[in-house]
Amino acid sequence: MLGDSKHYFSNAIGSVLYVPGSFVYLHWSGAPLRSEELRALYVHARNLMLRYKLRRILADNRAMPGAFDPVDRDWLLSHWFPHSTEGVPRVRYAALPSPDPQRRLHTDEVVLVLRRYADVALFDDITQATAWLEAE
Repeated sequence: MLGDSKHYFSNAIGSVLYVPGSFVYLHWSGAPLRSEELRALYVHARNLMLRYKLRRILADNRAMPGAFDPVDRDWLLSHWFPHSTEGVPRVRYAALPSPDPQRRLHTDEVVLVLRRYADVALFDDITQATAWLEAE
């Protein structure tokens, strides 16, 4: 986790943290993904973005236990992302993908869709990801 982050929301599958004045940090606990809990994390991430007028997200997916179910992936790409980025300046989205290709959310197809709504970059190192987010 990031040293200066503040807890905002968590459930069995992950947490949403606030890095004051900078970005939303979303990370997974490693527990099996359940649709209701997954969507709750993203809804709270959006609420945090709106509350503090944030436009940067760090999605740390290294502990993600599996890829999203297709219905949840579609919800994220066709509902959550468009509504979360509506009316705000261009969002910057940094992701730390799972090292296991079988558990990856950030396939080429997903990244292509995300780029409609955000500047997207994938990283292997959290320090590089945070530096990219904060380099505006």
